[in-house]
Amino acid sequence: MTSFFTNARDVSVNELRVIHVSPSVGDPLNASPDRRRKTAFIPTLAYQFAQCIPALKGPLSQAIQNDPLLFKKNLHIQMEALILTPLRQVTVELNVPGVVLVDGVDECEVEQYVGSHASPRAGESIERTKEEDQLEILQVLREAALDPAFPFRIVIASRPERVFRDFFNNESHTSSFAPSLVLDEKYNPDADITLFLKAKFSEIQRRYNLSPSWPSPESLVTLLNQASGQFIYAATVIRYITTSRHGSPHALLDQVLKVTPSSGTNPFSHLDTFYTHILQSAPNTILAVKWLWIIKGEIPHNLFFHMHRTPSAFLLNLLLQTDDTDAEHVLGDLYSLINVPPSDDFETPYRPYHRSLYDFLGSKGRCGPIYVGDMQRAEFLWVRFSDICMHKGLPASRPSDQEKFLHLFFNLFMPDIGRFTSQLNFAPSSVDWWASGCILHSEDRIRLKFYYVHRQEYDYMQACVDIVIITFSLCGGDNLGVLHLHGGQQR
Repeated sequence: MTSFFTNARDVSVNELRVIHVSPSVGDPLNASPDRRRKTAFIPTLAYQFAQCIPALKGPLSQAIQNDPLLFKKNLHIQMEALILTPLRQVTVELNVPGVVLVDGVDECEVEQYVGSHASPRAGESIERTKEEDQLEILQVLREAALDPAFPFRIVIASRPERVFRDFFNNESHTSSFAPSLVLDEKYNPDADITLFLKAKFSEIQRRYNLSPSWPSPESLVTLLNQASGQFIYAATVIRYITTSRHGSPHALLDQVLKVTPSSGTNPFSHLDTFYTHILQSAPNTILAVKWLWIIKGEIPHNLFFHMHRTPSAFLLNLLLQTDDTDAEHVLGDLYSLINVPPSDDFETPYRPYHRSLYDFLGSKGRCGPIYVGDMQRAEFLWVRFSDICMHKGLPASRPSDQEKFLHLFFNLFMPDIGRFTSQLNFAPSSVDWWASGCILHSEDRIRLKFYYVHRQEYDYMQACVDIVIITFSLCGGDNLGVLHLHGGQQR
């Protein structure tokens, strides 16, 4: 679904001066956590406007100087201070009409707020939903579009999720301020998919010195029908043929053509079946799916919430792999679904190619026996967490790698532990090590960690005593006269 905020005359695309911006500001699956939230949206838009209209730089700089905390305020205040007020202060003369393209609002993730002044028992984050944040973005864009000082029309490209349908079909709006354009089959996606497939197969022909007659016209028609207008299906097929370790291009294409859904007529049935086929080629499909969820950081909340950027693939490998299951073993057959950095790359994160993979994995009805629910993901992560605590870090790693890993480890926003205590075994020495690491690597998160340990009434209350004592001792409180108890015995 594409919607337009406009009261301006119709113009052709060639006439427009285009400003592109989105909440994710790039690849939403590879961007840092802050760039997947609404936080950077208005500042990014203001920056783009200042580049397009240099006269805005002065008023924009003055607005920031007047209120340095402006970027912490809600989007309506930011829109008024950073965009609308500066626009009213300058004379905007555009030789051509301007358009703002806003893409991927449906992929904007939720912003959470934690009150640093709150006590542990009252310190829960303020629960919001991503739909609320997406609605706030739509509201401030409508606010801008209706302001006489705003010289641009706005185009929003998004999936037709409910929050968008409700917003644009709201009967309280006095006029059709934003007509919708549904990019369905009448825009002939098959022509674009055919062009893409022919171009990519030509590259494969040259790379492997294959006949120009391959693949046959019949094979192309079959692929086109299986795509059902979904460009991601064609892109995944090409990546599968070019990255798989299990056959020649001829054999791999034959496998693709033979993969057919057992039932169902929905437009994703062939994509779902193909995703299942690729995932089942992994040595341990369920383990691979668990890895994919941890890579995304969804357990179901954002595992990397406290971090300024998405962790590198190298660090996630250190977190997840064991002696029997290294990254190459788990993900080696999934290169058509996820971009895996080289083994000597210590900085680049994993990059899933398309959101549709997680739409598929998140639906039990679509992925069936390979579905991994929230509880399974959390249990898998807690088992790895407790194992690392038991070994007090990584047994064999370079000091520099260990330091980077521990920073990741102690800043993970772990799921509620209460349901998994029967499977875990935290010895007192492991708890001491964990508490020490919290202070050394994540001092500003200690309050939340205490809160999540205390929120359940289970047998970890003794561990809480250990945490309190080690915290006092590390903070110079050895002479506070506090008893250190283990199993009811004074020590």
